[in-house]
Amino acid sequence: MAKKKQINKKTKSKQKPTNKRNQNPKYDDNEKHWSVPKVLGALPPLSLNSLIETFPSFIDIFQKLAAVKDQREWVTTSGAHKTLVNLLSARDTSVLLGALLALASLAESPECREKISELNIVENLLMILHEYDLLSKRLTAELLRLLCAERQVKEQVKLYEGVPVLLSLLHSDHLKLLWSVVWILVQVCEDPETSVEIRIWGGIKQLLHILRGDRNFVSDRSSIGSLSSANAAGRIQQLHLSEDLSPREIQENTFSLQAACCAALTELVLNDTNAQQVVQENGVYTIAKLILPNKQKNAANTHLLQCYAFRALRFLFSMERNRPLFKRLFPTDLFEIFIDIGHYVRDISAYEELVSKLNVLVEDELKQIAENIESINQNKAPSKYIGNYAILDHLGSGAFGCVYKVRKLSGQNLLAMKEVNLHNPAFGKDKKDRDSSVRNIVSELTIIKEQLYHPNIVRYYKTFLENDRLYIVMELIEGAPLGEHFSSLKEKQHHFAEERLWKIFIQLCLALRYLHKEKRIVHRDLTPNNIMLGDKDRVTVTDFGLAKQKQESSKLTSVVGTILYSCPEVLKSEPYGEKADVWAAGCILYQMATLTPPFYSTNMLSLATKIVEAAYDPVPEGIYSEKVTTTISRCLTPDAEARPDIVEVSSMISDVMMKYLDNLSTSQLALERKLDRERRRTQRYFMEANRNAVTCHRELAMLPHETFEKASLSSSSSGAGSLKSELSESVELPPEAFQAPCVKDEDQACDGILSDDNFNLESVEKDIYSELDDELDISDNSSSSSSSPLKESTFSTLKRSFSASGGERQSQIRDFTGGIGSRPRPGNLVLAAVTSYTPP
Repeated sequence: MAKKKQINKKTKSKQKPTNKRNQNPKYDDNEKHWSVPKVLGALPPLSLNSLIETFPSFIDIFQKLAAVKDQREWVTTSGAHKTLVNLLSARDTSVLLGALLALASLAESPECREKISELNIVENLLMILHEYDLLSKRLTAELLRLLCAERQVKEQVKLYEGVPVLLSLLHSDHLKLLWSVVWILVQVCEDPETSVEIRIWGGIKQLLHILRGDRNFVSDRSSIGSLSSANAAGRIQQLHLSEDLSPREIQENTFSLQAACCAALTELVLNDTNAQQVVQENGVYTIAKLILPNKQKNAANTHLLQCYAFRALRFLFSMERNRPLFKRLFPTDLFEIFIDIGHYVRDISAYEELVSKLNVLVEDELKQIAENIESINQNKAPSKYIGNYAILDHLGSGAFGCVYKVRKLSGQNLLAMKEVNLHNPAFGKDKKDRDSSVRNIVSELTIIKEQLYHPNIVRYYKTFLENDRLYIVMELIEGAPLGEHFSSLKEKQHHFAEERLWKIFIQLCLALRYLHKEKRIVHRDLTPNNIMLGDKDRVTVTDFGLAKQKQESSKLTSVVGTILYSCPEVLKSEPYGEKADVWAAGCILYQMATLTPPFYSTNMLSLATKIVEAAYDPVPEGIYSEKVTTTISRCLTPDAEARPDIVEVSSMISDVMMKYLDNLSTSQLALERKLDRERRRTQRYFMEANRNAVTCHRELAMLPHETFEKASLSSSSSGAGSLKSELSESVELPPEAFQAPCVKDEDQACDGILSDDNFNLESVEKDIYSELDDELDISDNSSSSSSSPLKESTFSTLKRSFSASGGERQSQIRDFTGGIGSRPRPGNLVLAAVTSYTPP
């Protein structure tokens, strides 16, 4: 009997859900059921509401499992990580945060991280970083930082154009979010193309801005573990920011962020153009300030930050052009340790000796280093003025003078100004000869200034004399000379990729064709130091101090130029023409392939013999194609008559030039498509904003008419005073009282506004008043008698509303229309719609 009762109990327990189901009046057998993924366990089909209620519990389970190291592999083996990745598009806040927390815990394990990276996860993460709230961004950035250790994830960030999204987050003030984003940049900028993209999008400037420390940051004490527990308990509503943190804690977090920025800049300056921009943006000064010890700060964090700052400076020092800056910074013994570290050493422990040596210096020595650092500050007030120009920086020196970065006193544009010392023997032995030389130079530069308009040739703006010196004002080229790129590549033991080599040489050919064939100008001093490389290896030919305009079929005879790149006819004092520049171009192409000039010797006679005989070592085989060696040999033909001109050289590489043109066309089309997308998106936002505005204005216009009809019906018992009072109150009716206008009329009104670029408050008032005139029936006797006071009252009320409280009115309109430009979190809207659903 007892056994029978036990069986009956089991039967009742099995039937209990069925009975509950039958007792639920809202349950419908035809209702759509959802199947929970296999990873969530073998569960019966659930209704939509049940599924939404169940998901957070399962996410809580996975959060706890992922937090245990021994359980992580089991979670990924079961395939749960795939479900968690799918839940990144969930609409429910707790589900999304739970999925992010669980994935972040899993990603701490290399094995689990590798499996997660195999999935298409980056696109969803970038969307969250771009559109969602601070807490979601904070967790997503931490997850992406962990995943970026995998090559596939870094490639996806590049594929889905993640660099602009990441750089947009650098405007945030949250320290932990910034720290995660900067470390993501450190990892993705290992790719050379991504490194260049970061510079183009302004990433270097943003990182330096963070390093300057002139921003107020906020932070919190939360970790992945604490946030996971809070989310499981339903307490993760918002982050508790810096009001709970002491100034010391904020300072420690700031040190960690600055160390991350130094690490990012260290990777970025491996690209020479990036390194040059860091210098131009006053980056050496900004980073150097971080090496100074401060006893009031946390010793451990300060020591680590000093190591990261020294490493960034050492990488910058590896670029030859920057070395004079560092010679002025450190005392001799410290500078020796700095040099002995070596070029491009990433190991942070290699810089600890340098930091320890700096921290034990006496007060006077530290003060001297601080003064040296201040001396290289490019933003300090100009100490020298020449004419109407303020001297900002010394860019370099040459045989005839110096080049400065200047700014005109009446403007903000940066320019380059070359100072030529006229007492140089090359300009003559006496004043008469010098004056003649100056007149010739000014005359030639005037011709060049008025004639040369080419993207690969520097622009000259002005020449003037002051204190026996000639000053030439020209375009400031942001970049570094080709010669410095040669030195940098040799130190890194790298070489030019053939595609890059042709890209530079083709631009050089285009510039020479323009000079030789269209302007009849021979440069006469074409060297690697007179060819500037800017963004994306854009070539600019500079230094036309020795350039000469020649007449048709004429030959030049003066011996000028740099002998390493001089042609045989120049050395033999024979007449020469435009083919002298072709010889120099061949020398430069050879040096791009080998990183050494084709003709070099410490003995001038031996050097001249090599040049006249065109005796040079062949280009090593196996690195470049045969076309490179053939082009070099043709350009370095010793017989000027047999040497090709620049058009013939271009015809020899026509297939390469056509490929270059294809790449330019593809790049242009891509930029045009991107511009078109941005234009359409801007137009769509503009249309939505104006449609909302038109809707609101039409509803405001309809209110007085509706009130007037009500007033007309009760005019026998109420006077003009009560009508005015009712009108005044009706204008302040809440938005819920509005009626939606006809969509067709709304679109027509919106189109009318879009066609008017001068849309303003006055035009809005005119539209409202004209609509009132149209809607009032003048032929009706009852309305005509009171139309005038009605319009006066309405106009005065509306004008007061628009003029006295314009800002408040616009705020109310935005609230009514949903907020122009605001983008609420997608999950909140959809979740509200789902949870408010009640089954029939």
